[in-house]
Amino acid sequence: MLAAVDKFRGTATAAEVAQAIAVACQSLGHDCVEMPLADGGEGTLQVLGGPNRTSQVEGPLGLPATAQWRLHDATAIIEMAQASGLQLVGGAEGNDAVLASTVGTGQLIDEALALGARRIIVCVGGSATTD
Repeated sequence: MLAAVDKFRGTATAAEVAQAIAVACQSLGHDCVEMPLADGGEGTLQVLGGPNRTSQVEGPLGLPATAQWRLHDATAIIEMAQASGLQLVGGAEGNDAVLASTVGTGQLIDEALALGARRIIVCVGGSATTD
């Protein structure tokens, strides 16, 4: 059995869901391989694994936000949701996507370039914006 799943938004991470499926399969006597996935939104960096950098950026509503991203061998991986995501505005309910901004994502790109990134992968998903 292969448990290849994404997060259950607001309830469990991809790793937690995969583990729950694996435990259920194993309790029935089946082998199960856990493979947490992400769609480019929240949890993408976690699924990829490895060390992250932490930066202070402008969140989607102009407030300070802390965002993680990765730089390895001149390749930056930026998860848009970290700097411009729905979780920074309290979720989809009540979010005004027209007023939200991706300035923070741009700030992460700028920082990556300043630190020597030659390739930048922006994982787009979970954004609070429409741009």
